Amino acid sequence: MAELIRDRDWSDGLGPIDSWPPSLRSALSICLSSAFPTAIYWGPELRLLYNDSWAPIPGERHPAALGQPARKVWADIWEVVGPQFEEVLATGKGLSTYDQMLPMVRSGTKTETYWNYSLTAIRDENGAIVGIFNQGNETTAAVLARRQAQEEISRLDRMFAQAPAAIAILEGPSHVFKLANSAYETLVQRGDLVGKTVADALPGIEQQGFTDLLDTVYRTGTPHVGQTVPVQFVRPDGSIQEYQVDFIFQPFIDTEGHTLGIFVQATDVSEAAKAMAALRESEKRFEAIVNSIDQMIWSTTPDGHHDYFNQRWYEYTGLSEGATDGIAWENPFHPDDRAEAWKIWQHSLATGQPYHVEYRLRHHSGAYRWVIGRAQCVRDDDGRITRWYGTCTDIHDLKIAEEARQLLLRELNHRVKNLFSITSGMINMTARTAATVPAMVDTLQGRLRALSKAHELVQPAIASGPQAPETGSLGTLVEDILSPHVEDPARVSLSGPLVEIGLKASTSLALILHELATNAAKYGAFADSEGKLDVRWDIVEGALELLWNEALVGRQIAAPQSLGFGSKLARTSAAQQLGGEIHFDWAAHGLRIVLRVPIDRLER
Repeated sequence: MAELIRDRDWSDGLGPIDSWPPSLRSALSICLSSAFPTAIYWGPELRLLYNDSWAPIPGERHPAALGQPARKVWADIWEVVGPQFEEVLATGKGLSTYDQMLPMVRSGTKTETYWNYSLTAIRDENGAIVGIFNQGNETTAAVLARRQAQEEISRLDRMFAQAPAAIAILEGPSHVFKLANSAYETLVQRGDLVGKTVADALPGIEQQGFTDLLDTVYRTGTPHVGQTVPVQFVRPDGSIQEYQVDFIFQPFIDTEGHTLGIFVQATDVSEAAKAMAALRESEKRFEAIVNSIDQMIWSTTPDGHHDYFNQRWYEYTGLSEGATDGIAWENPFHPDDRAEAWKIWQHSLATGQPYHVEYRLRHHSGAYRWVIGRAQCVRDDDGRITRWYGTCTDIHDLKIAEEARQLLLRELNHRVKNLFSITSGMINMTARTAATVPAMVDTLQGRLRALSKAHELVQPAIASGPQAPETGSLGTLVEDILSPHVEDPARVSLSGPLVEIGLKASTSLALILHELATNAAKYGAFADSEGKLDVRWDIVEGALELLWNEALVGRQIAAPQSLGFGSKLARTSAAQQLGGEIHFDWAAHGLRIVLRVPIDRLER
């Protein structure tokens, strides 16, 4: 700038530099030597001189502004600075202003700028005011930053004030309230908190450990989050109000890592906590109810995704919880029943019609048992399905009982026919051996009574009324069943220990033995006058083992090509009613049958 000043032709204003007065030279020397932005406005027209630090201030007006009148240089802001210059020139009193807004034109656009500057009168040797000494710098960036910060603070204040959550800002190690919104004041039942410490503003809080917690957060700079924490606030009237609150103590830290204060946000969750506690209690009651019912209960989403099974289901199947969620629910189904059950379920999902199906389900014992599955959908007010609720009921015993009932009905028909056949055979056999008619009558009546006794042993299984508990001897049962078929007792050999059997076992064994005896009379040892039968029994490894051996004389038999009704009946009774097994060994000169029954099944 010194070079520009020396090289300029000053004939248009201040005249040759050599003619400049000492006061101007002195002021200019100070101006050019200063590192601070400095300018001089000289003479009546306030001609402009300035240093290098001040040169950026006029922007694109530099260097043309050098030597120009102030009114010309600052035409855009003269409304502001003109009166200021005039006041200094008139009074001689210095002027300083801070963050003065000057609507300066920059790059052709009027721009809001801000400045700190001072105006000082320059006097000549006679004390007359001859110019103005100006120093200053632009503060636009700082002013706008402060304005933005203030706007942000105001915005945050409004946001905090309107926020539904309780918000407060604490400053310093003693936790002084800097801000507290209305929600916070409502929560703590106190107003006029700003400027007070937490300990002073909120009686009883310190004793509950919250100030110690604030101290820890302030000291460590580590946030703390509390969920559903009980807190008591003392009302102005001295009463105590207890809440459940979720809260956060968040420290705010400066650039050097020092904690300045703590941001506090709290939410009253008392009602939600009560509702949640009530929900948990309701869920406990629901679980207690559904798990106390001797039913397997399940539910699904509207699309059929299984997401709940009660404890009874897991106990019954022996599967782990969650193992049958989704579409895995059909895994424990019997493979032969899955397709049908899935088809019916898909139809229910598509139509909303009730689900009803019978299938075999794998029990925790490994056996498949019959169950009946039922489900109903639940709809909302618009008719949309919201859930499916279903049950599974074990009907295995009923199913087997029904099968047995049908089997017994068929057996009755079969047995009536056999009775006629047996009666006819006994009459013929008795007629051949009886010496007289009276002897024949006596013998035939005895055999008919034995047959009646065998029929009575079968009767309890098909009787409709309740029966009193009974026990009997296995040996007696065998004798009673065989007596109608045996003409010569020497042809039968019976041996075995005393074995007590209950009513149900007696019935099942009577059916089996009666069938074996009938078959022996038709085809086996009793079909001729020479055959013999050996029946013996014993308890072997916790089970009754009964051996039936028929020996033929002078003829042979062969195994049947298919099981007749009687053989099926014997097998069904042994397996399903007695939980045992029966095996037939067909030899040319006789039949060997082995019957095994668990000892505990004989007591029923």
